[in-house]
Amino acid sequence: MSIIKFENVHYTYPGDQLESLCGVSLEIEEGSFVAVLGHNGSGKSTLAKHMNAILVPTEGKVTVCGIDSADEERLIQLRRNVGMVFQNPDNQIVANVVEDDVAFAPENLGVEPKEIRRRVDEALKLVGMYEKRQHAPHLLSGGQKQRVAIAGVIAMEPKIIVLDEPTAMLDPIGREEVISTITRLCREKGMTVVLITHHMDECVGADRLIVMSNGSVVADGLPAEVFADIGLMEREGLTVPETTRLLYDLKQRGMDLPLTALDVDACAKEIVEKLRG
Repeated sequence: MSIIKFENVHYTYPGDQLESLCGVSLEIEEGSFVAVLGHNGSGKSTLAKHMNAILVPTEGKVTVCGIDSADEERLIQLRRNVGMVFQNPDNQIVANVVEDDVAFAPENLGVEPKEIRRRVDEALKLVGMYEKRQHAPHLLSGGQKQRVAIAGVIAMEPKIIVLDEPTAMLDPIGREEVISTITRLCREKGMTVVLITHHMDECVGADRLIVMSNGSVVADGLPAEVFADIGLMEREGLTVPETTRLLYDLKQRGMDLPLTALDVDACAKEIVEKLRG
């Protein structure tokens, strides 16, 4: 069942002549983990901002949880269903204590105090930050801050979490913490996760990979299938997993290997079987 639907969506920022979205049509299934990959200026962040009506189409239609994003009377209802996490966690953290920050959104939604307490505790446990609940956010690492920001969104109990390059300002350890957290939310809690990124390695565990270029969708499928199109990825200035590159180079040298083995063990197995073959 589709939870997000784009129908021939065009968008042009005020003052711009070129469109940032050029007739995008796609559907995102409930409970799925979808990664959106693209270089700077590809339109991926503009796509994300349409998912909770920060932006509304210049032309076309976006429907989220059955709500037309252009319907201003239902805007609050739509945004309760879609939590957004952005690049810089410092811009989303508003309190001086971790648990107070996570409680901020449900308090503003008018949730009862006992229910807020339950949501805050559960959200912090889900992101592995419960032990830091009494800490000051400014003393946390970048990855920890971003996990607190994600917990703040989880406490709203949205059906969808959209993350717009949430690891852009993080080191490799922080990036791994965040990607592990959002993957677990999708797999264990059934949340629909949309991850906007320019890091190809963050897309490997997704159910689906969408590649954006110049405001259009140029690839859409399983990550292994999309990465296997080396020519497309190179044209778009995007890298592929090292496993895919190795299999591709070996194939160019005469070994008939599939390009869809993304993890190291699967890649090694394909090569060994071919050598024994």
